[in-house]
Amino acid sequence: MTVVLGQNWEVSPILSAPGDWMPVAIATDSLCQPHVAFGLSGSGVLGYARREGDTWNFAYPDSGGAISSIELCLDSGDVPHLSYVVSRYPEPSELRYAYQNGDTWHVETVARNATLFSLVLARDGTPHMAFMDSSRVKYAHKAGDTWNILTVPAYQADTLRRLGGASLATDTSDRPGVAVAWCKYSGGSHDSLWLSFFEYDGTSWHRFEVDSVQARGSAVWDFWPVRVRSDPGTDLFHILYRDATYATGKGNNWHVEEANVSAGNVCCDFVLHRGRPHIACASTWDPVTYQWRWAGGWETEMVVNTGLLENPSIAVDRDARPHIAFFGWYDTLFYARRLFIGAEEPAPPLDRSQPRLLIYPNLASGDLQAQYGVPVKGRVRLTLYDVQGRVKITFADREMSPGYYRLAMGGPSRSLPAGVYYLSLTQLGNQVTKKVVLAE
Repeated sequence: MTVVLGQNWEVSPILSAPGDWMPVAIATDSLCQPHVAFGLSGSGVLGYARREGDTWNFAYPDSGGAISSIELCLDSGDVPHLSYVVSRYPEPSELRYAYQNGDTWHVETVARNATLFSLVLARDGTPHMAFMDSSRVKYAHKAGDTWNILTVPAYQADTLRRLGGASLATDTSDRPGVAVAWCKYSGGSHDSLWLSFFEYDGTSWHRFEVDSVQARGSAVWDFWPVRVRSDPGTDLFHILYRDATYATGKGNNWHVEEANVSAGNVCCDFVLHRGRPHIACASTWDPVTYQWRWAGGWETEMVVNTGLLENPSIAVDRDARPHIAFFGWYDTLFYARRLFIGAEEPAPPLDRSQPRLLIYPNLASGDLQAQYGVPVKGRVRLTLYDVQGRVKITFADREMSPGYYRLAMGGPSRSLPAGVYYLSLTQLGNQVTKKVVLAE
């Protein structure tokens, strides 16, 4: 087999275990070092590896059953917390939680007959989980030595709908938000998807409808495993859930936008860093790719140009460098690190045909940023209009040199009423206009 690596990536094996299938999760610590959790399903062992310099240090916190899924988080002290599912046929599967205290690992059972969806840590290090039990979506958080488990009211009257997945994030007040997706398989172009979001206020669940769509083709190709993340900078949730689409919002305010992410929909992972999405994709027939959105728009970069790779997990360290772990050829666990490091992505050559414009976040309840590319030297006009075409704010009207620029629109945008606006960038007769949605 010929393997081609992306020019911006270094890829190396962590370990090989012939005969094993490995669920994988990765996180980075305060020193930008990767931590990887993995399950040796054939051997029935839960593994954990921490990289120090060029060396991986291994620990094996649990054993005794096949590991089918795994999640990893690091707390503010870089202590690892794991959630995972262990199966020991004919015994019921167990959802477990493990954390490290010094050299000792503590392991406990959270629920039985469960399918794990996600693990997040509150600001004080308290673990929160989303999982499925008997076709019901559950939310669990730990209070002292007790796990409090609640049922998310994700019910559908349509019996043909099938639960496609769920994902959990917590907002800046540590309140949980759970994204839930359903699929309905009716054959080819008649397949459908529904996406709902559930917020818990400490007493009750509140349901909000985000999207419903008919698939362009077979649902298995158009619908991704749903993943939700929270952006503390805006206190908004971001959801990646289907091909070429991305949702941002909270409560009743959701903005669904077209997103140029469309590779490896069978296996994907998604994180936010400084409010920007970073995505890792792969499948048994697609290469591992890294996709992100920045000032120039959506970009895609190859990590490894071959199939037979699965379970990618992505983390972005504090210096904005992405790290990816994945399972692949010959039952091997791999680690990939992007060579570029810095707060901004390196700019690709500017498209000379037209300017480029990105607005983020969009839907916004607070600060807005415009990031745009100017292809040639000349006069640039950047103007915000309302839906009637009336000029509300002119941010720029001057000569500018070629390059990428950023404009903070926090103060002016907050003074405007909630609603829909349009930001227009004009240069040398070329114009690009993007919709801006301001929330309450």
